[in-house]
Amino acid sequence: MNTEISLPQKNRVLIVGAGPTGLSLAVELARRQIDCLLVDRRPEPLPLDRATVIHSRSLEVLESMGVLGSFLERGHIMRGFNLFAYGQKIATVKFDSLDCRHPYDLNLSENETEDILTNHLIELGGAVTRGWELSKIEQTETEVKASLRSTDGIEHTVTSDWLVGADGIHSRVREAIGIEIAGHRYPVQWGVIDGHLKNWQHEPDLAAIQLENPALNPVPLPEGRWRVYFRAEDNTESAEILESINQGLDQLSPGASLVEPDQPMLYHAHCQLSGHYRSNRVLLAGDAAHACSPIEGHGMNTGIQDSFNLGWKLALVANGKANENLLDSYELERRPVAAAVAATGDAAEELRDVPNDPAAVERVKRTFCAILCSSRGQNQIALDESELEFHYRDSPIVSGYHSAGREARQKWLGVLPGDRMPDAGPLEMRGDKTELRLNQLSQTEGHVLLWMSADQSDIPERGEFEMAMQPIGGSFWIISTTLPPDTLSLSPMMDHWLYDIDGDVHARLGVIDPTLFVIRPDGHVAFRSEPPDLANVSSFIDELLTQGRLS
Repeated sequence: MNTEISLPQKNRVLIVGAGPTGLSLAVELARRQIDCLLVDRRPEPLPLDRATVIHSRSLEVLESMGVLGSFLERGHIMRGFNLFAYGQKIATVKFDSLDCRHPYDLNLSENETEDILTNHLIELGGAVTRGWELSKIEQTETEVKASLRSTDGIEHTVTSDWLVGADGIHSRVREAIGIEIAGHRYPVQWGVIDGHLKNWQHEPDLAAIQLENPALNPVPLPEGRWRVYFRAEDNTESAEILESINQGLDQLSPGASLVEPDQPMLYHAHCQLSGHYRSNRVLLAGDAAHACSPIEGHGMNTGIQDSFNLGWKLALVANGKANENLLDSYELERRPVAAAVAATGDAAEELRDVPNDPAAVERVKRTFCAILCSSRGQNQIALDESELEFHYRDSPIVSGYHSAGREARQKWLGVLPGDRMPDAGPLEMRGDKTELRLNQLSQTEGHVLLWMSADQSDIPERGEFEMAMQPIGGSFWIISTTLPPDTLSLSPMMDHWLYDIDGDVHARLGVIDPTLFVIRPDGHVAFRSEPPDLANVSSFIDELLTQGRLS
């Protein structure tokens, strides 16, 4: 506990809650040299938490943050899951069909995720200040005052330009600013227990889903351990829980049992959604803004992605580079994602919460078989799990231009404004012939301009690119399906020229004629222009920064 640390009286951003959401936001701000104070009411991190699965989109986020290597070293790759009914395997879903750099889930206990993010934050010059909880918030047009109380009873007031509540499902921040939340609690308890599976006869990189009671969901963890999710009635004793789990495991894999288990943890899950994500200078993220069923493992992932979306916007506003209206796009982009996740969670809960009789289980079995009988259905389930398909096409801060007008834009192929930038390649740097992937180009703190060309004609000078991107702190690349001219070999432009060796990048992005993309720091397309024109880029960036939205 470090309540003796001298807290600042003023800073730019105060983050309340040091779970994965708060830590991710602190990392994103620290990457952009934004001073922030991250506090948490717990004197020490929790030794164990419920979240486990990190989906493909979140792995892309962690790669952009610069921490993926640590996660891969400590986590366990899960490549799909088996579905069982009364001991019979009825379907297998694999993630290897996903069109991304990381076609798998990574399983790691939430406390390990927090440890990696905390260490990275410290490397960036940040810290977690523990043992302080929020007691009151007062805000004006220009600042927000937060009253904090330590576990030792010390009172302290911090004045910040912005405050973000990442303090969980029972958020004090949300309560203090009076934002309403709607939803419901699922009637049947969830439980989780860790241990080793003795005599487990199924693949060690596939989870298992059991349809009938006790509705087990064994998920592989590092070092040969497993985390078993299950359903349990209220007031169930630990001995009964273990007996029920072992009976269920024996059904899934005859002779299997849970050995060296820790204490089971029981909890009620919620589905809820805040009415708004922002009140003046206070914002909500993660479980403070939304909660969903744990069935699909989206809770922690959506929180991390909330922070990835908010971080670059808050940094631009806190630095005085962008109008604060830019922050309104955070709710407009992320709240529909939370609503979609909540809806699919409710549907999954309904399928799982079936009477324990063969006829009811058989009906659910037929439902899953109808969905998963085709490769298309299996691929869609994998996509839903990955969170790769969420887009921001309806956002007020993405746009497109085509010289032939709206009808021509509607015929665009490939990625559209608001879409997540996919991966493709290889791309060859002509200077040293290093090969890169498209996804790697957007792993920066700023916006990235991609000038897609079939040849070297009509490409602006380096200074023109730099002038266009300077207001937003961005970089640029020229991607061509032809080799650069020999005259470019001694030019500074050579460092920005990428050769699309197989034409895969042009094809994946839907580029037929010369086109320009501006990619946001969160990897989504901000602007698409055909033909490419830096004047259009300058107008887009100027409006984004000065208005915080596009007209």
